[in-house]
Amino acid sequence: MEGLIVSNILLWALLIALAFAIMGLVRQIGVLHSRLAPAGALMVDKGVSVNEPAPQVTAADRKGRPVNFGYAGEKGQLLFFLSPTCPICKSLLPAIKSIAKDQADRLDVVFISDGDMDAQQKLISEHKLEDATYVVGPEVGMTYQIGKLPYAALIDKAGILRSKGLVNSREHLDSLFEAEHLGSATLQQYLHGQNQPQPHTHAH
Repeated sequence: MEGLIVSNILLWALLIALAFAIMGLVRQIGVLHSRLAPAGALMVDKGVSVNEPAPQVTAADRKGRPVNFGYAGEKGQLLFFLSPTCPICKSLLPAIKSIAKDQADRLDVVFISDGDMDAQQKLISEHKLEDATYVVGPEVGMTYQIGKLPYAALIDKAGILRSKGLVNSREHLDSLFEAEHLGSATLQQYLHGQNQPQPHTHAH
């Protein structure tokens, strides 16, 4: 009987110790989570720098109409570089269309791709992009030095490149606009600046 009571006490002690260990782990995970900043669009340092005039290029859309990129105008531009063979590009199309609709008064969204026109047409039909500005050809991608997809670039109405980067999620897309508002190239850059110690100023 005594042995049973002792073993029960030991089991309870072990259980309490485990509970404290788990609480400690949970707290550590919380600390780690707070250290992980939200990831913005991943900028690859190629092409023109952010907050500089965007490269100016004119390319025909799929209907043969000229589209100007990087020129000052009444609205800004969101360039979305995609491919019919890129699953992540396709998964982002609803978000891009939503941005195009919500910000139509200040932003022109342009879809830019390259390659087989039949594959492009299939993508356009599947995702109901018939009314969108859709450019097929290498000129814009080469001018903006796009190496990986999906990629986006945000140009303001003065023709200044405000943010750019690889966009693998809606959060990455949103970060382009955050970076624009914050005056930083990427959200990571802004947060990195925020984490730097501020110089002390002494009142005279």
